[in-house]
Amino acid sequence: MHRRTALSALLLAGGGAIALGLGRPWERVWSAEAARQAAFLNVCAHPDDDLYFLNPDVLQALAEGCPVTSVYLTAGEANGVNAPQDDEPDYEGYAAARQYGIRAAYAAMATGDRDAAWRREVRRLPGDVVFETATLAAKPHVTLAFLNLRAPLDAADGGSNRLAWLWTGRRDEQPYLRPTDSPLPAPGRLRRDDVLAVLASLLSTGAPTVVRTLDPAPEHLKYDADDGADYSDHQDHLYAAYFAYEAVRRHRAAGGPAVQVQSYRGYFNKYWPRNLSPAVYERKFSYLDIYGWADGHDCGVPYGCGDLQVGAGARNKRYGRSQTYRHPGGTAWLVPYAGGLSAFAVFAGTAVMWRRDAGEADWAAPVPVGGQHLVPHLDTVLTADGRLHLFGVRQELDVAGPRLVVVHGVQERPGAGFTWTDVGNPDAGGDPVRARELGMPYAVADAGGGLTLFVRDFSRGVSVRQATPGGGWGPWTGLDGGGVRDALVAVTAGARTDLYAVTDDELVCWTRESPGGRFGRRRTLLHGSMDGTLAVARTLNGQDGPVLAGQADGATLTIAQDTGASTVKANGGTGAVAGLLRDGLLRLVRRNDEGRVDVTEPHPPGEPPVWHGSGVLFTGAPAVAVDAGGTAYAAVLGVDGHLWTCRLDGSGTKLAWRAAPGPPTLSQV
Repeated sequence: MHRRTALSALLLAGGGAIALGLGRPWERVWSAEAARQAAFLNVCAHPDDDLYFLNPDVLQALAEGCPVTSVYLTAGEANGVNAPQDDEPDYEGYAAARQYGIRAAYAAMATGDRDAAWRREVRRLPGDVVFETATLAAKPHVTLAFLNLRAPLDAADGGSNRLAWLWTGRRDEQPYLRPTDSPLPAPGRLRRDDVLAVLASLLSTGAPTVVRTLDPAPEHLKYDADDGADYSDHQDHLYAAYFAYEAVRRHRAAGGPAVQVQSYRGYFNKYWPRNLSPAVYERKFSYLDIYGWADGHDCGVPYGCGDLQVGAGARNKRYGRSQTYRHPGGTAWLVPYAGGLSAFAVFAGTAVMWRRDAGEADWAAPVPVGGQHLVPHLDTVLTADGRLHLFGVRQELDVAGPRLVVVHGVQERPGAGFTWTDVGNPDAGGDPVRARELGMPYAVADAGGGLTLFVRDFSRGVSVRQATPGGGWGPWTGLDGGGVRDALVAVTAGARTDLYAVTDDELVCWTRESPGGRFGRRRTLLHGSMDGTLAVARTLNGQDGPVLAGQADGATLTIAQDTGASTVKANGGTGAVAGLLRDGLLRLVRRNDEGRVDVTEPHPPGEPPVWHGSGVLFTGAPAVAVDAGGTAYAAVLGVDGHLWTCRLDGSGTKLAWRAAPGPPTLSQV
């Protein structure tokens, strides 16, 4: 059955509300909470991580007027030399210069004035835990927090002052320094639980709807079975991410409001395709220039007005040329259901579902449908028997690092609750570090009633696993070729399945002629600079539409059909593009350069589209679906935690976005 055709099968099976079984480990008390303003907590290892890796998302949140709190776990004092200003190490002075630079960059982003005043103070928690905060006087919803954990380059005992030893327990506590001019009373020491207590405090006071952090499982540069992997990223980045995820887990267990979590690739961005438009790129690096004190601006402090180790060379490092999510969102999370529509997302590691029944104007409040420790975003498939399948990745953290596995949530029967099982990891069973780079899953329903699952693996190739109609999974098998990015989509037509992927400079495809057959060798369909995103458009009758591949710099988009490929203007923006092909006309939906939603007017595929901006800031990728009445909808998951939808039956200048009930509150029974 076609992947999209299968989405309507539930209508014939009498699908109703998804029920939750009893006694399952993910069950909690969930209730719709009052609307909350979108707010953000950014958990970084060093001042400048957010400017390099999280921007332009931080800039977009500030432009929207959202509360933003950014916390830096280490002082980032490195060798203590704010070169070329200083010759001798001054660890406290260099840490102060970096913090001055990050305050100036945030002031410029939020107010346009890099010299805007800050209110600096000491915050105290039980157990004599202290840390510094700086609140922007003109915009008091903008706060920076500094834990100042030592991070020198020349630690005599081999780097014991790193976050790694604090996380693993190799050290019970680690020293923090007092930067020059800091309101902190003196240097001190912090334990692992002290760091988590600070993050818990910021989760409580900042009330974020989205937590942003760095990459908990960065890609390897090289690997040897005896010596292990050399990684692309700074180890402090991944341990900052561990602390962030653990803080969110504890926040959830304590009954705090559910939050979305986003992780951003770090240094390995330099090896990923460019995905920022020239205008966004220049704006992003203008704030890194402020942070790096590139213009020698006189701020009147002796230790320096920014980080001269960045200085005017921020662009030379290349890893800020893109903004790449560790767990990219696909477009297959909005589906026809029981005559209406359902949407799926992940909050605080648990899958949730919104539902709008046939004939209803409003969406029901979201309910949990299971899963534990899930990373953001889910893929959805409906099989011919009317059962809905969810695929995601579970990430469990321990002192040895993350353990990642593909998980499968399936209804026991149409309309019933979900049972979650592990599908596995193609790199499990050997060196555990190989299993950490698991990509996001993508699945299709086969014509014979089974499922085929695809994931990016450690070798940067594609691994495949098939399930029979009875539910049993066969072994993992690998496809030929490597260098693929974490964006896979498949198109079915009768018994045939075509799997698509992108590399830095190619759109590639593998074909299987029947569900029981093998995929052939990789074919190159298109050469060009890609941006690492891929999606399949929807059609009115549930068939697969054109394949949509983004190209570098957000300037163009390739539309691949059976009749050939064409390239059209993309109007900037990042992330996967959702599409709807209806009556021979294509409509596209994408995140634009402001972080909102761009929607095109209906147009023949291959002709230049007209784009219109609308909507709200959102996470993941947009989605489109058509209900049983033939009405098409676009949807995004807002940074405020609401599902936002609009009908795609009018001009792009008149789209009316409506919010579904807010995110749930999660508390233990």
